[in-house]
Formats: sequence, C-alpha cells, structure tokens
Amino acid sequence: MALTLEKLMKYDLVEDIESGMRRNEKKMNLFFEFFNIYQQIQNTDQFIRDFPAFPGSTDKIRRSELVSSVGATLAIEGTKLTEEEIEASFKKADLNRELERKEQEAQNSKNAYYYVIDLVKKHKDKFTYKKEYIKQIHKHLTENIDYGLNAPGRYRDVNPIFGEPPRRSLCETRAQVEAAMSSFVNWLNKEKAGPLSGNIVAKAIMAHYYLTEIHPFGDGNGRTARTLEALVLFVNEINPYCFWSLANFWSANRSEYVVYLGNIRNTCNPWNFLMWGIKGYLKEIQRIKGLVLEKAKQLMLMDYVRWLHRAKKQQKREKKINQRIVGVLEFLTKTGDMPFDKFLSSPQTTALYHERSEPTRYRDFEKMNKLGLIHIFEEDNTKYIGPNYQLLNYLAFNV
Repeated sequence: MALTLEKLMKYDLVEDIESGMRRNEKKMNLFFEFFNIYQQIQNTDQFIRDFPAFPGSTDKIRRSELVSSVGATLAIEGTKLTEEEIEASFKKADLNRELERKEQEAQNSKNAYYYVIDLVKKHKDKFTYKKEYIKQIHKHLTENIDYGLNAPGRYRDVNPIFGEPPRRSLCETRAQVEAAMSSFVNWLNKEKAGPLSGNIVAKAIMAHYYLTEIHPFGDGNGRTARTLEALVLFVNEINPYCFWSLANFWSANRSEYVVYLGNIRNTCNPWNFLMWGIKGYLKEIQRIKGLVLEKAKQLMLMDYVRWLHRAKKQQKREKKINQRIVGVLEFLTKTGDMPFDKFLSSPQTTALYHERSEPTRYRDFEKMNKLGLIHIFEEDNTKYIGPNYQLLNYLAFNV
C-alpha cells in the first residue's frame, strides 16, 4: 500500500508495525532483534557517560565529531568538503571574513547544531517541540545562501521535486504543509508506550523520515530532517559526544539511504529503515567508545611514563628515563603511529634532541623499545613508530 497524505498525517507507521507483531508471533523475533541492538546502544552509551571527562580531550572528540557530521550532512546533498576545509571555514567565519557558498553551508550547519545544543540547555527541565524550533533550524541551515525559491525559516509556496527516484511531497499546498507540520509536532510531543513507538532512537529516525516526506521548505529539507533527528536524540540525552553522528552513517551509505527513504512511501513500512538505522547508530556510538578508550589509553600510558620519571631515583638503571623520553611519548600519544622518517624530522623531535649526539638519541630509543613504551614496525615498505598501548595489558606498578 502506497503512502497517502491522509495516512502520513496520522504518523502511525510504527504503530502499524507493532500491531502486526502482536498478530504474528514470528514477527516478534524482529522486535527482539531491534531491542537487542538498542540494549547494546544503551550499554555503550552508559559506558561513555560513566567515563570521566578530561579537559581538552573531551572537547576535542566533540569538535571532531561536529566537523565530520557537518561534512557528512553536506556530502549527502552533494557539497564535498574535507575536515580541514570545514575547520578553515569556521575560522574565516569567526574573523567575519566573506565565505564562499560551500563554506557558508558548513558554517550554517555548525550554527544549526549549536542552536540545538543551546535550545535544549535553555529548556532542560521540560522540553516541548515547537514548529518555530524547526523553522529556526531551517533558517540557520539556509540563511545567507540563494537557494532559488527557498525562504529561510518559512514554509514553501511551491512543491519542488526531491529524492531518488524523483518525487514531490504529498503536501501539495502551503495549507497542507501547515496542517501536516501541526500534526507532526503533536506527534513529536506525544510519549508512546509501545516497545517500538516508545523507543527514542526509533522516534529520532522516524522524525527524520516524516519531515523529509512533508518536505516543508523550498530547500534544505534533508539537512533540517537530520538536524531534527539529532535534536530528538539530544533532548533524550543520548550520547552527547555524537548525538548528531547518524549523519555520518547516512552519508557513508548514501545510496542505501536514499533507497530506504524512497521505499517507505511505496510500502508504508519503515521497518527496514529503522533496523538499518539503529544498526548504524550502534556502529557510530561504538566508534565513539573507541575514541574515548583511546584517550584513556593515552592518559594511562603517560601516567606510567611520568611515574617512571618521577621515581627514577628508586628505579633500577635499566628503567631510569629522562625528560627527553617523556617528551617523545607526549608527542607520540598525540599523533599515534607515524612514519619514522617524518617523526625524526618533526619540529618536536628536532627540538628534543637539539645539540644532542646521534648515540644519545639511539640510547633513548633503545631504552624506550626495551621498556615497551614504543613499538616500531614496517608496513608497505615504510617504517613506523608509535606508542605501545599493549604495554598496558600486562603493566604492573611497583607500589
């Protein structure tokens, strides 16, 4: 059964899935699969929340995720920017310098995400979704750019073609858009008790789909839908490190993304999109967990290195290390594995061994290697050096 405007405005596609599950015991296994993935998301999210924040490190992860998500949501629409180009556009905006179109799009996406953060913080005691919030998100995303008939923060007067395969919104007129958006916001504010309809990740993904289907604006609807999806996750305190990171998953799998979205209109069944989306979010949140663990390993390894240095008077000769070695490890834990030649010629290494002889550097490296502080290896005929985090698996402090 194809989706109609009347059916769309009921916003009950997920409830239909739940009804089908109740009538068919075999379909209940599908829900259990969904719930199992969601449980993994909750467990991973709790791990990240329980992990202490580190000044500078936590913000660095969030900043990196913001930049990658900005690039991802723009890439879906065909605007290709590297992370370096996105960072450069942010700096230009901070200096009030004129931005090129794609730079403005990056800055606009950043502004929209920051608006989400500020909005939720302002109403943290009790958040209520409003049409004005969605309009403001759209305004942030599209202001200062000419998108033809688009008006930032205003509903459309025409019904543009969108998507793959190309189609038009079921809301043909502005009046229908107004009615659909009013019903949509009511749906956003309702708390459902169903096993699927009450699931917050499912709600975020469906909010994304429904807004895409209404297509209320002249342009920027996809970006607005993905930002709204992020808002739903952030309101419900789903992993503050990457509440926007589903955009990364959609972008990395763009072809499947547009197919899944298009199929819902033809079938009125969003199940495949929900399952695929929640698997994608699990993948994203596990990636964030990996970043947090990597930062923990960096801190733990450096804690051990500094302990060796502080306690060098009590250490055996083979375990005594100097400040140069501490400096080398501080550098490597920030960079990770890097080509050995690049490491030796880096300003940091050059400064550490300024006016030091080659034998001195050799002795330092030999000691770091024997103590297991670094690992040196070859890959594709290139020699690499990096911090040896495997040491933490069997390390014992002498206390």
